[in-house]
Amino acid sequence: MLQGPTMGTHYRVRAIAETGDREAIRGLVEGRLDAVDRAMSTYREDSEIARFNRLAAGESLVFSEETWAVLELAWRVREESGGAFDPTVGPLVDAWGFGAPGRNAEPMPPGEDELTQLRQGVGAIELSSKDRRILKLEAHTALDLSAIAKGWAVDRVSEDLTNAGYSNHLVEIGGEVRTAGHGSTGDPWRIAIERPPGQSDAEGSEDTLPPGLQQVLEFTDGALATSGDYRNYWERDGTRYSHTIDPRTGRPVEHALASASVVHETCAIADAYATALMVLGPDDGLRWANENNIAALLLVYHEDSLEELPSTAFRDRFQTTN
Repeated sequence: MLQGPTMGTHYRVRAIAETGDREAIRGLVEGRLDAVDRAMSTYREDSEIARFNRLAAGESLVFSEETWAVLELAWRVREESGGAFDPTVGPLVDAWGFGAPGRNAEPMPPGEDELTQLRQGVGAIELSSKDRRILKLEAHTALDLSAIAKGWAVDRVSEDLTNAGYSNHLVEIGGEVRTAGHGSTGDPWRIAIERPPGQSDAEGSEDTLPPGLQQVLEFTDGALATSGDYRNYWERDGTRYSHTIDPRTGRPVEHALASASVVHETCAIADAYATALMVLGPDDGLRWANENNIAALLLVYHEDSLEELPSTAFRDRFQTTN
């Protein structure tokens, strides 16, 4: 197994290959990850995203083909989800203390005037596919691809491995996973969905699984992404603030959805859909998943236990847990 730091988290790659291929695989993987990070990071001042975010209102930037493809995909999911997913929500995430500016500070809820101002920047861009150009319409608008870029990087690494002849592999970045072929035993890859810490079994979960796991899914070719609210939050005066910010309201979500896991052909789409579902919540999220044939598993808090809400597509694909 190869592993290392990337994109503010870690990558992990398992490829069925000859021992001597290890360094060649590492070079291929890390070269691709560095290229994605250089283009799409919000923390690197030289990235395309950072350059766009420094623009004034009325200015525009032409993007590279790869970054443009991610931006178009993100905008498509925004439209599909009715704005629950939005690549311009970053300034609101920062304002609530979950982005880089507030990471080392004592977080405080932003004031109403600040929220009103920042909400004006959500979605305030114009995309021109003719020349891969994006126009910034509001000074407070900023792009943030963190809810789709890791999934995109997983897809690109997986495709690079396949093109290089490594047709049996698993790629994971920060919990977003894509598999191809089979594992070393010839069996499908087995991918776990995590159970939120401190929660007892969800109704419908497999009670023979190790602690901390909700389900284990078998894959040959496919991707799994999970978004949850149980790792990144803060509390003040008895109120819990989730890092999942609803772009439509500018505020942290307040529903009981603990996590959303999505299975899809590509990890980028799974990544974005999982984020959209976390914003939509259990009722609207399950309805949206069923209406759009999305294979999703929602875990919902019920006091000290969890409830599983599988979409129809998820239930049809995974009839049993292992």
